[in-house]
Formats: sequence, structure tokens, C-alpha cells
Amino acid sequence: MQNSPQESLPPFRSISSKPMRFLNLILGSFWVFLTLFFLTGLIFLLTSSLNETRLDEAGTIVLSLVFSIILLGIAILLIYSKNKMFTTTIIDEKGIRYLNKFNGRIVKEIPWNSFVKREKLKHYFEPQKYDVTSVRPSKSFYDQFYWPVMIDGKVIAHNDAFLGRHFFVMLYANRAELIRSFLLGIKHYRPDITIDPIIYTDHYINPETFTIDKKQRLKVEIIGGLLCILIFALLCYFIVE
Repeated sequence: MQNSPQESLPPFRSISSKPMRFLNLILGSFWVFLTLFFLTGLIFLLTSSLNETRLDEAGTIVLSLVFSIILLGIAILLIYSKNKMFTTTIIDEKGIRYLNKFNGRIVKEIPWNSFVKREKLKHYFEPQKYDVTSVRPSKSFYDQFYWPVMIDGKVIAHNDAFLGRHFFVMLYANRAELIRSFLLGIKHYRPDITIDPIIYTDHYINPETFTIDKKQRLKVEIIGGLLCILIFALLCYFIVE
């Protein structure tokens, strides 16, 4: 008797994200420094004389308004993101969970049984052939995954970049493994959900064995990094000249 597709798949194992601690610390510290910079600048403008600021009255008012708007934007971002920040992504037999380990809160849960076919999503810009798709936004190194889910009786488009959403936990060291487990979990628990084949190619995952071609991925990352360094060096050279 022929084995079912699920029986021919490699076993599914739960996985939890692992943060890039050093890089995350640098990125988080950058946002703290940026906030303190504008806050200190605003306090200095408001408490110093025109001679100390070396600006006229109009310039002081304009710069104070700019700093105030930036700080207000940061405050709004913090308030808006407070309940949506998560540090950890877990993919297991239940589905996907997003946790904030700083406060021990489960931010969101996406069970496998909440996945639905794209045909049930009423509003999308153009028809898609597959239920799970990915798009790489401009000016981004990481692509976003999109698929429809049913939450509280409503079908919405869920998106995930398999990155953290916290100022001090943005990057995952095992992002490729999380994507692999996500795809394998769909094959095991929701074989009716279709996946765009380009996702496997873009992330060097074999669609049959679900192994990651780490050598090829590393080679592409090194070439991409060298190109970025070369472009940056050329820009610096022409600017200096």
C-alpha cells in the first residue's frame, strides 16, 4: 500500500526562536539613544537662552517643534506597539505562538486549524494561486509571509516575517529553521493549504526532504555583504572626492 504524503514527510519537531543577543542589544540601544538625544535636545532648547543655543527665536521654535513631533511619534509608536510586542516565536503541534518573555504574556496564537483557504479572504488586491505567499518589501532584507486565518469568526490576512517585534529582540538567529518548521507544520497538520513554491527556493529549503542548503545560503549572504561593502566604499570615495 502506498504511503500517504504525511507519512513520507520528515518528522515535525517543535521549535522556539533564538535571539541574536549582541545585535539586538545594539539595535535596542540605538532606539534608546535616539530618544534620549531628542529629549535632551528639546530640554536644552526650552531651558537655554538664545545666546546659548546660537539660534534666533524663530529657529529655536522651529527646532523645538521638530524635536517635539519626533518624540510624540516615538511615544505613539510605543503606546501602539505595547500590546503587540513579542520576543519569542514558538512553532509546535498546536500552531504558532508569539510570546513576550519580558512580561510573560502570550501576545497572539495562530492554531493550525485557524488557517483557511485564500478563497475565503474577501478583500485582496489580486487573485493568488497559493494560500501562503511571501513578499519582500522595498528597503527590507527580510520577506513577509502572508496567509489567511480565521480569528473570532472573521477571515483576515495574517503576516509574519519570523522576526521579533520588540526594540531589544528584533533578530532571530534561527530564522531559517523557523521558516522550515512553519512550512513542514503546514504539510503535516494542514496539507490542504497550498504554499508558493518560490518560498522554498528563496530560503534554500528542499520541498521533499525539508533540509536547508546552508552552504548555498551562506555563499549568497557573503556575496551580498561584499556587494554592500563595495557600494558603501564607492559612495564614501566619491563623497570625499
